[in-house]
Amino acid sequence: MSRKCDVSGKKAQTGMRYSFLRAHFNPTAKRRFQVNLQTVRTTVNGKRVKLKVAASVLKAHPEIRTGVILPLKKKSRKKIKKLLAAAQT
Repeated sequence: MSRKCDVSGKKAQTGMRYSFLRAHFNPTAKRRFQVNLQTVRTTVNGKRVKLKVAASVLKAHPEIRTGVILPLKKKSRKKIKKLLAAAQT
């Protein structure tokens, strides 16, 4: 499973690693900025499910922890539906 937020769809970004060499910044290699994912147990339509949610989304939407889910992306709605279908069986 990829490191991706189930609610917002955030995922890792790429950037450059810099070294400070003789008073100049020198880009040396590529690097990845990972998402700060937190596992949250919440209630969706009366079912308890585990979701991986970015910390920034939890900070902006604290109601996610209490059970009200506000899916922001279409793909995340599909993911939550799959989780609910798996929980029912």
